[in-house]
Amino acid sequence: MRRSMTIALTATALLGLSACGDGTEPLTQEQTREALLTDADFPLDGFTAGDVTEGSTDEGGESDPLSDFPGQDQLSDECVEILEGLNELETGFGAQSSVDFTGEEGTDSPLGAPTVSVLVASSEEGDNPLDAIEDLNSACEEVTIEEEGMEMTLDFEEIEADAQGSKISMGVMGMSFDITIVGREDAGNYAVVMGMGVSEEQIVEVLEAQEEKMDNL
Repeated sequence: MRRSMTIALTATALLGLSACGDGTEPLTQEQTREALLTDADFPLDGFTAGDVTEGSTDEGGESDPLSDFPGQDQLSDECVEILEGLNELETGFGAQSSVDFTGEEGTDSPLGAPTVSVLVASSEEGDNPLDAIEDLNSACEEVTIEEEGMEMTLDFEEIEADAQGSKISMGVMGMSFDITIVGREDAGNYAVVMGMGVSEEQIVEVLEAQEEKMDNL
């Protein structure tokens, strides 16, 4: 199960560049940490914040984001090219901080507790990475992957919210789940939210709370 989610989780490297803020200057490293949501202002009930991570999570910048994904040979060349490019984007940030929120585990979910990851970042130059994440929706078609007698479907879909992002839908062993990523950019500052086990509406609610806190920084 964890291996089947690799392709979805690598998309966060790209969205690690998404966000908001109404200032005219990119946020400093200290400001990205200060702007992050905390337990006190997180809008969803029952979630607890983990430790804050500052800076790039990929120090080497050379790992292959698809190395553990068994079905990459069934994806289109264009899809694979975009996914592989995610690995190079995160190191281009001038500053970034992130935190994971974990909800209460329900007895009806085989996937464990719901999780919401929030990232605030800034970049003085370069393309908006959210444009590339949206390209996944058109470049990566639905595929069915079989390995070791297990079948998995994988699909990238557009989100309905007024934001950039993607909903990555997966089905395996009779179970289905979504990983949704949304983000917005303003003046070189980015806010991105990724969630699993929560609805798109809830993820957008978190994004808007994060944007409000950045605006009030």
